[in-house]
Amino acid sequence: MTLARLDRWRAQRSSFAMRPARIWLALSLSSPLALLSTGCGGPLVAGDGGDAAVAGAPTSTGVVEGNGQTAVVSTPVAIAPRMYVRDANNVPVANVRVSWRIAQGDGTIAEANTTTGADGTSAASRWTLGPTPGPNRLIAEVPGLAPVLFDATGTMDARGSLTIQSGNFQMALASTAVSVAPAVIVRDGRGAPVASRTVTFRVASGGGTIEGSPATTGADGIARLTRWILGPTVGQQTLVAETTGLPAVTFEATALATGAPEVRPTVVLSGRNRVWDLAFAPDGTMLFTERAGRAFALAAGSTTPRMIAAPSDTSARSQSGLLGIALDPDFAANRFVYTYLASTRPGGGRIDNRVRRWRAAADFTLTEDRDILTGITWGSDGGHSGGRIRFGPDGFLYITTGDTRSATVPQDLRELGGKVLRVTRDGAPAPGNPMLGPTARPEIYFVGVRNPQGIAFRPGSGDAFICEHGPNQDDEITRLVAGGNGGWNPNDGMGNYNGYTGARMSDTRIAGVVQPTHIVADSAGMSGCDFASGPRWLGWDGSLLVGMLDGTRVFQVRPNSAGTGIVGTPSNVLDTADRFRAVVRGPNGAIFVVSDSDSATIWRIDAP
Repeated sequence: MTLARLDRWRAQRSSFAMRPARIWLALSLSSPLALLSTGCGGPLVAGDGGDAAVAGAPTSTGVVEGNGQTAVVSTPVAIAPRMYVRDANNVPVANVRVSWRIAQGDGTIAEANTTTGADGTSAASRWTLGPTPGPNRLIAEVPGLAPVLFDATGTMDARGSLTIQSGNFQMALASTAVSVAPAVIVRDGRGAPVASRTVTFRVASGGGTIEGSPATTGADGIARLTRWILGPTVGQQTLVAETTGLPAVTFEATALATGAPEVRPTVVLSGRNRVWDLAFAPDGTMLFTERAGRAFALAAGSTTPRMIAAPSDTSARSQSGLLGIALDPDFAANRFVYTYLASTRPGGGRIDNRVRRWRAAADFTLTEDRDILTGITWGSDGGHSGGRIRFGPDGFLYITTGDTRSATVPQDLRELGGKVLRVTRDGAPAPGNPMLGPTARPEIYFVGVRNPQGIAFRPGSGDAFICEHGPNQDDEITRLVAGGNGGWNPNDGMGNYNGYTGARMSDTRIAGVVQPTHIVADSAGMSGCDFASGPRWLGWDGSLLVGMLDGTRVFQVRPNSAGTGIVGTPSNVLDTADRFRAVVRGPNGAIFVVSDSDSATIWRIDAP
């Protein structure tokens, strides 16, 4: 999200009185633990006259209150949605990070991340419903636990509504007009469009100018501005639309610096479930994965994908499942397709992450599957599995793996987790891999990473960069060095994982640690990345485009020639309040991005 939006949301945060509903009372060390319950299903807190129960690892989540509300469209619900986190003994767990996201209704929330308090609960500080009457859904997630769902119904105000019809969240060069003229729609209290209503537009920030205000609604209830010419200041600019008796609405646009391309995003496909990665065949067919365990093919120009695989052994838990996908550089000849998945195939209840090679039939149905690399570390809750796979210009397959929330895995050379691996198309260690020690796995190319979900190769030089999802304090972009160490060492010295509170991404106490190319200090959930390439990208040719999850944007940043820092200032490419999971350069140099949700969208970003 943009800084202005974040500041605005924070300014609107509302307070909420906590109401504990259960009490734990420890009578003494020699006495049984008595549980006094009101039966309300609320959070647990320490009781009077005794020691508080010590919380263990989180095992359950649920709703405290705020579900099933009704509010007028485009307004906040009355009760802040609140959820709880408890351990196996029903004790509240504090300091657990909770991620909030809109799943239905196009509403907004004040903050994408919160933390449970001493009572084990956490609340969405402000949930504003979307502009359309009907169902809205908000989801609270804790990695490894069941998501908590909050539903609400948006209704029309008796006075009616003024909502944005088109032209929001655009980009254009500073001092030039946006490509889509902003438009609003006015409806009455029954939801019917209102004709002949006067709407006034005015520039609120950025110093731009407008043409065609005031405007009058037509029979369809739509009033459209003739032009919005952005001001000379690079960055966010806003425009307000108003009509008598109804709340105003605000449009946002980003003014780009000279030399930046005018980006035009279009929706390729929507309504998918948790799309994780995609790849393109030589004929333009898009192959993509859904984390739950299905792969699809979408022919160029089609809007109807066809399922091509659904491996029954996929273990879709937490952040694991069917993740990365890549096509062999010689796909036209051998038809090989590679996927990264968490699998139960070994039997006996064991799960591991692995790379599977398939052969695509003429219609892209995946057959002849063969596991070329198994035993990649998998965590007990499915968290931090990494999972991006890409062929480098050297013809070898690079695999990013996560630390699985283990204190020791990232620096343990016997483990394949928390690393970047490099193998042949048959899964053998790639020739030239570094020799890191007598017990080191020969597939390892780079050590000490947390949860890299992006890897990309710079056109021309072939330099590899990973985009790494960090802890609470930083995300990192790092240029890979054979045998290098990214410095992730989440060990508190006693074997405990301190990957959210104490460890820094690049621990300088590790000898020779590779310093990052760029750090995003607020840890906005860095995920997939790829390079923009070609003259159409103007000043962004050679920039790395990076997707952010909690940050809800795609931004561009240019690594310097050595990969030790950046040139210029990062800027947003797409900012739509979606969580962006994958960024992939596709046919003709266009960039394709994937939003991460239960109703995912695949976007095409181009600079014609």
